Amino acid sequence: MKVTSTKFRQNLFQIVERALQGEFIEVAHKGRIVRLIAADQPGKMARLVKRDTICGTADDLEKAQQELEAEIQLSWDQKWATRL
Repeated sequence: MKVTSTKFRQNLFQIVERALQGEFIEVAHKGRIVRLIAADQPGKMARLVKRDTICGTADDLEKAQQELEAEIQLSWDQKWATRL
């Protein structure tokens, strides 16, 4: 985000808060640029979002796939058996 020194003064607290959130801030003043960054800015690893993952081997995944296919087949068989 790039702002003039006047806009920075008018919105000081909002701009500082954005810098604390990790946004890159540049303030233009008398033809020069001042950069505002948080001193304790977290690294990229700290910003990672935890995700659910599958922990297991390829054999575990294959077995789960077979079980799912069997469950789907049973469901289809039951659904279509009542229609015949």
